[in-house]
Amino acid sequence: ECCAGATERDLVSQAIALFRERWAQKSRDPRKLKWSDAETLTNAELIVDGQLTYAALILFGTRAALGRWLAQAEVVFEYRSSNASGPAADREDYREGFFAWQDAMWEKINLRNDKQSYQDGLFRMDLLTFDEVPVREALLNAIAHRDYRLGGSVFVRQYPQRLEIVSPG
Repeated sequence: ECCAGATERDLVSQAIALFRERWAQKSRDPRKLKWSDAETLTNAELIVDGQLTYAALILFGTRAALGRWLAQAEVVFEYRSSNASGPAADREDYREGFFAWQDAMWEKINLRNDKQSYQDGLFRMDLLTFDEVPVREALLNAIAHRDYRLGGSVFVRQYPQRLEIVSPG
């Protein structure tokens, strides 16, 4: 759906560039790297009939643009060292397009990504509590599949042994 009034000035160019780089890499098509922001948005069907879509704002929007057109497109990260109620030990709000914060979110989660160990025959093996690929997939799913008609934020709550991602709708 198009967002009447939104323009390319409402998008973070560096986020579009990151998307373009990853798209070129994934598709093994280096020609995509030469596209302008407008060409990237058009080819990704994020500009329709000359207008930006809400999807473009969700992926690449500035803080001001999301505040104006999609205030509910916010992700709140909390780290909680226990199940006790009260304020989180760490909290950060992200209100920009997905590509502007998704790497920072993984880095924040990975800061407290403790190793767990298990016995495999004679050997003790270590592995991280949170694996990057499924965490990124869960974050993307929370953003892509939430109901933007509903108020409320996406919440990412990290505990020492589990990660909860709650998305409206």
